Amino acid sequence: MGWWGSLKNSAEKTKLRGDIVLTQRGITARKKKFGEEFYDVLTNDKQRLVSAGTLSVFKKGPQNDNLRTAFEKATCEVRGMLAREDELQKNLDVMEVKGSHTMPDETIGQKMSKTGKMLSDAGAGSKIRAQMQMVYREIKIRKENFGLEVYDYTEKSDDKEKKGLKGKISKALTSFSEQEKEIQDVIDVAKKDVEVIEIRVKSLERQIAFLDSEMEPLAPTSSS
Repeated sequence: MGWWGSLKNSAEKTKLRGDIVLTQRGITARKKKFGEEFYDVLTNDKQRLVSAGTLSVFKKGPQNDNLRTAFEKATCEVRGMLAREDELQKNLDVMEVKGSHTMPDETIGQKMSKTGKMLSDAGAGSKIRAQMQMVYREIKIRKENFGLEVYDYTEKSDDKEKKGLKGKISKALTSFSEQEKEIQDVIDVAKKDVEVIEIRVKSLERQIAFLDSEMEPLAPTSSS
């Protein structure tokens, strides 16, 4: 391969490596999204949260034990964040109830005082709302991290069937609660999405390997 061909080859490989990095970020992003979806389907109402420990996804087993531990840790941390959010909301509610609209404004002094209170309340209210937005963001990030932590501990239906459990799984699925079916659906969709992205990464890696093979010098032929 000549100088120009070698240069083009290197440029193409650089581009492909960049594509791989971007594509791998897509895998991470999908796992984070899975974390939000998975956590929410496990805890989208109080009754479900209480019964989560009885779900099939938490049955005894090495992977499920790891999943349970990660879930319990995430739940504890999210509950703490929700408690902070609730406290901030209560402070905001109290501020609104005791706001400037309850103050008399018959005299000029009272009107000025009320105006000052309105400005003060507006500033304090904005600060509380900003703090609440930070809590929302922290909750989102914690759920996303939950997805990264537990993704490898979950299995899609097809994987379970490949392990010779097809009959048992089919029977189990028919006895699943509505929530358990929702949980399995969330897992299945996420796994399929990630697999598609992983196939793209492997395709890019094969293209790089092909370009590498083009640059390998030909073995010298022996003279007769």
